[in-house]
Amino acid sequence: MTSWDLLYHLLRANFDDVKSEHAEVPAVQGGEGDGRYEYGCQVTGLHDLGAGKGIEVNFIKKDEPESTTTADLLIAADGASSTVRSLLLPDVKRTYAGYVAWRGTVPETKLSKIAASIFVETMTIFWAPGHLILTYLIPGRAGSLETGERLANWVWYCDYIDGSPEHTELMTDVDGKLHRFTVPVGKIASSVWEKQKECARKVLPPQFVELVESTHVPFVQAITDVIAPQCSFYEGRVLLLGDALAGFRPHTAASTSQAAFDAMLLAELIQGNIALKEFEKRCMNYAENVSRSGVQIGNRSQLGQHPRPG
Repeated sequence: MTSWDLLYHLLRANFDDVKSEHAEVPAVQGGEGDGRYEYGCQVTGLHDLGAGKGIEVNFIKKDEPESTTTADLLIAADGASSTVRSLLLPDVKRTYAGYVAWRGTVPETKLSKIAASIFVETMTIFWAPGHLILTYLIPGRAGSLETGERLANWVWYCDYIDGSPEHTELMTDVDGKLHRFTVPVGKIASSVWEKQKECARKVLPPQFVELVESTHVPFVQAITDVIAPQCSFYEGRVLLLGDALAGFRPHTAASTSQAAFDAMLLAELIQGNIALKEFEKRCMNYAENVSRSGVQIGNRSQLGQHPRPG
């Protein structure tokens, strides 16, 4: 298991030489290109200029006027709520699956002895009707894997009916803003969090209750489904990849794998080792198969009936 902090900083160290406590910046090797990471940009439009002329991209940065650039290849890897996908395929929408994931972390040193004996070096799962919680260790500060420096990461799936008072209350942050998909860290209303801890005490085993009550900055993400019917546009000059192509349910643990698969497949395409049609076929097969699997797993786990044996 790993953490997003570690993965992000490893990628930035290799892409544009960002220094951090997580990773050393590698030595420059021959043949490398230049990379630039621009913060706070949003694509507002794109136009195909034709073969050999590229793609014109319009975008805005915070507090700046709209800008335009031209690219030979536009890779839209802008997440499950992809702006580029919405421009290309306005009818493709993220849909709520009927449940959310509460998430949080607890330092390994804060675990009681009995909780540590259950959660350390294992993935632990508990299921009850309408609830599924699991926990596992991830790297701690600066990506440390040392015993005592790691974090217990937990995910608790809970049913909420779309548009119900409970769902609306959950997705409304401390500032009164209603979110569609994620309530950011530090923005969950204290009254909502207190209700969730009370729910934990009624539903979960005591070791999981300890995890939940020891978490200071939880956050919530709605579980959704989205998949585009194609990954390539304008004869391969615009590509949808990763979550922008297919947003998997977390049960598959495959979103990062999809991003890596698509990136490696793209390298094969750019190097001329595979044709565009082969790229499209393999990219879409992966997206469709894992997406279908995630829906089946999630619906059975969260919404299905599980009769007890005997």
